[in-house]
Amino acid sequence: MNMNENFEFIKKDIVFLKEENYRNQMINEVIPKLEKACTIGYFNSYDQTQLYYEYYNNPREVATVVISHGFCEFTKKFEEVIYYFYQAGYSVYIYDHRGHGNSQRMVKDKSKVYIRSYDEYVLDMHSFITQVVLKEGVHKKLVLYAHSMGGAIGALYLEQYPEVFSCAILTSPMLDMDFGIIPQSIVGLVVLIKKFIWSEEAYVMGQRAFDGISVFKTSSCLSEERYNYIFTKRLQNENYQTYGASCAWALASLKAVRKLQKNAKLVNIPILLFQADKDTSVKAVGHRRFAKRAKDTQLVLISNSKHEIYNAKTDIVEDYFRQIFKFLRDKLGTFN
Repeated sequence: MNMNENFEFIKKDIVFLKEENYRNQMINEVIPKLEKACTIGYFNSYDQTQLYYEYYNNPREVATVVISHGFCEFTKKFEEVIYYFYQAGYSVYIYDHRGHGNSQRMVKDKSKVYIRSYDEYVLDMHSFITQVVLKEGVHKKLVLYAHSMGGAIGALYLEQYPEVFSCAILTSPMLDMDFGIIPQSIVGLVVLIKKFIWSEEAYVMGQRAFDGISVFKTSSCLSEERYNYIFTKRLQNENYQTYGASCAWALASLKAVRKLQKNAKLVNIPILLFQADKDTSVKAVGHRRFAKRAKDTQLVLISNSKHEIYNAKTDIVEDYFRQIFKFLRDKLGTFN
């Protein structure tokens, strides 16, 4: 059996979690299996900021996935995602972005996301890849899986370091920001004024600290069972309670999406770009614009899903991952 046949065998046997009894499946089946494969650690980024990571070593590795999470997210939110990649034969690396999860904070308020420039996020990712992922030199091919804000970071990384990843999956990436009916120029001006009059660390209007109140109905998650499982983790660990944007983060984000769109033509690897048709967090026009400029991008619309496609209903999640694994099979070939 060659490696491609082995991949087909693994892919067909993936067990997808049902929403019925979801929490018990995660606690009694998924977590014990992942813990056996998991190594945790910290690394010092380019400026000595200490960042947390997890590594899931698959002895039958066909390729390696590096996960870049989104705004106010954390490693443990991606346990189900990691589980599916692991079942499909992938080793997985994931780390908490600076100011998130168990990584070092930039401000005292753990609810607040602060960054001066997305260049910091990109340099963090490069430090992670060079210091941790590629340290042993055993991984033949790397795949980027990046969600939302992590997708913006990932796009910028692919533009600056085009030879690191073999292909990438950008899922609801923040390639343009959605402020409803308010133009970005007005939002940028308001945030800029607030930054200089009050503080760059101040919350953006409408943003606030974590209050422990469930907001499933207005969340980016379609599956209540998946939302409740993750929300419980937030309640139990203050490091998972990152919740609101600072003025500095908002301005840095606006600059980042302009930069990544301008340089999209520098992305020369195959990209699978997912957009959700009920997304209210990022603009679909940004996805279309990026897909036209990047050299090899497949744009896929997921119907009836909110922003977090990986936290949709089980039938959507299953279709989503089967498209991911088909893309990886087609683009990575026999893995030889």
